[in-house]
Amino acid sequence: MQPLIFFLIALPVALVLVVLIRALTFSRPAPALPADEPLKIDSLAAAQHLSHAVQCQTISWSESQPASAESLLQLHQTLRQDFPLVHQQLTLHTINQFSLVYEWPGSDPALKPVLFMAHQDVVPVDEATLDRWEQPPFSGRIADGFVWGRGTLDVKNQVTALLDAAEHLLARGYCPARGIFLAFGHDEEISGRQGAQQVSAWFAARGTTFEAVLDEGLAVVENALPGVKGPIALIGAAEKGYLSLKLDVTTDAGHSSTPPAETSISILAHALARLQRHPQPAHVEMMKPLFQALGPAAPFTLRLVFANLWLFGGLARKQLDASPQSSAAIRTTTAPTILTAGMKDNVLPRSASAVVNFRLLPGDTTQSVIQRVRQTIRDPRVSIETLHESAREASPISPTDSTAYQRLSETIQRTFGPVPVAPFTMLGASDAYHYTPLSANVYRFCPVHLDSKDLSRVHGLNERISLKNLGNMLRFYILLMQSWGK
Repeated sequence: MQPLIFFLIALPVALVLVVLIRALTFSRPAPALPADEPLKIDSLAAAQHLSHAVQCQTISWSESQPASAESLLQLHQTLRQDFPLVHQQLTLHTINQFSLVYEWPGSDPALKPVLFMAHQDVVPVDEATLDRWEQPPFSGRIADGFVWGRGTLDVKNQVTALLDAAEHLLARGYCPARGIFLAFGHDEEISGRQGAQQVSAWFAARGTTFEAVLDEGLAVVENALPGVKGPIALIGAAEKGYLSLKLDVTTDAGHSSTPPAETSISILAHALARLQRHPQPAHVEMMKPLFQALGPAAPFTLRLVFANLWLFGGLARKQLDASPQSSAAIRTTTAPTILTAGMKDNVLPRSASAVVNFRLLPGDTTQSVIQRVRQTIRDPRVSIETLHESAREASPISPTDSTAYQRLSETIQRTFGPVPVAPFTMLGASDAYHYTPLSANVYRFCPVHLDSKDLSRVHGLNERISLKNLGNMLRFYILLMQSWGK
């Protein structure tokens, strides 16, 4: 009897010890960084360059109405005027008329080059909101310590900051050991098929692959995750895939005065309701590298949970599902976006259709999602069609133990101070997707420090960037070009 009692007492004690030890050893300590010599940064000149770029209205409306040739050529002329050394000393390749590739050869041709990316186009401004802008959206006005206008955050700031960094280094005679490319697509806001996809194909035809790639993406953000307070830097190590399915139901038409028990609309509504009630499976383990990298910035309770998902997986999922953003980070999302049915209020429609959009978590595939949708709906009256023109798998997950990632992480902390740096899956799409066949190390990060109000300005009202952020962007790219260029 005594051995049994001892066992019953020892088992929970051992369990508690295992859980605590795993939590205490879960995080990776951040390495100490050497102090940098101060860089002389001209934030006002950088602001003026961005202002000039914003005034070029390179608006992508849709794939059938891309940014106009006139606006893109105006931007190209502006860049030539503002960055003379870049255009004198680097080789400029123009791809598919409007995408730009700057080639900066390295001193050691045996080393793979690196690639820095951004895009030239911007989203439209809703004319109904013009009177709510504090500064005209295409004025590029510099006022109150900010540059104002569409593209100041997404992402002409990155175009001009990269060119400013290259101009700075060229003026000081810098020559990288490995080659550096700058690539600026012209249609990212409408899929990148004519821009980044064509540029990637051009690189592939040349046989060029990259040691590392950096595109726009996440940033240094405040209070970005449940339970984590303060700024953290999130590096996009992957991005979600994209799938839209069209659901169709066809029944007999009729008069609304004598409706059958089920109509095309009610059958479709039931199918959509089942998809909403039974979301795609959660993969809480996708967040484990993030919380592991956050270290002490994550509360001990969260480290306890994520170090012991075998025990607390359900609790972790419940907490992450409390926020749409963190819920989207652990599963393939399901979003009905288009409904079509009926033409008159007293006529039962013969057909009803809906488009449902899915953003695929890495690890899920288009086929696995379609199969689960069929199993969830379980109704042969609902036909399911893939809208193939927009479907694409999730990207591969780039490693966080590579030299490129480590140097990127170090550069973030050299620029923004000792902020925690962690990998994350981008919920939206970027041009970086098109370059995943050319490099194992494809990362997405925009070197700006944003709060929730700033984030709402992206694609929204009163888009702006502070001169302080512009100075940090320029410092970051100078440091990273030198670090990755070794």
